[in-house]
Amino acid sequence: MIKGILFDFDGVAVKSMEQHYEAWSKALADKGCSIEKEDFYMLEGQGVKEISNAIGRKFHLNQKDMNELVEKKTFYYNQIMKLEFYPYFFELLDVLKNKKLKLGVVTGGAKSRVADVVKNHFSEYFECLVTVDDVQHGKPYPDPFLKGAEILGLKSDECIVIENAPKGIEAAVKAGMTVIAVKTTLTEKYLDQAHFIVNDFRQVEQTILSLL
Repeated sequence: MIKGILFDFDGVAVKSMEQHYEAWSKALADKGCSIEKEDFYMLEGQGVKEISNAIGRKFHLNQKDMNELVEKKTFYYNQIMKLEFYPYFFELLDVLKNKKLKLGVVTGGAKSRVADVVKNHFSEYFECLVTVDDVQHGKPYPDPFLKGAEILGLKSDECIVIENAPKGIEAAVKAGMTVIAVKTTLTEKYLDQAHFIVNDFRQVEQTILSLL
């Protein structure tokens, strides 16, 4: 029986991936490099350290350059950051709350960036927050989702995960959870590890309700 829903943060709980891509693109441009949007979205779900390592390998950057890249990305992101949400997301949360489901956020983002947003905008909904700072191994390892289930007092097969990124989907599948992928950033061909693929949060709701 499904008792809990675990949500990714960027690209699911908040509409932020375009801003992250813009910030990384500006930081990379300062190094004379560029990255395609789809290539960047494939890295999503990991912590900033893992993303910077992947980008560093791609462009053969040394550690000093990678450290500067992260600093500049953070600077640019803080400049352009504007909090936005996807249509019907809060309505979905209301429906799930009324169904007495336990809800939580599991993210590759840092607690320093995510915690205040969750506290200020989602405190009445989410009972747990797991960030990259709370686990030894982040996505695509299953640890973050297993930690979220543990905090909620649930087993893996009692949880549904809502994700938008391949790394997050991989982590949730490894954790033994049912995964619904929503196409907020990537097309279906990148999300095929998920058990269900939907277009928007109304369809997320329909899929969850069909599984209860």
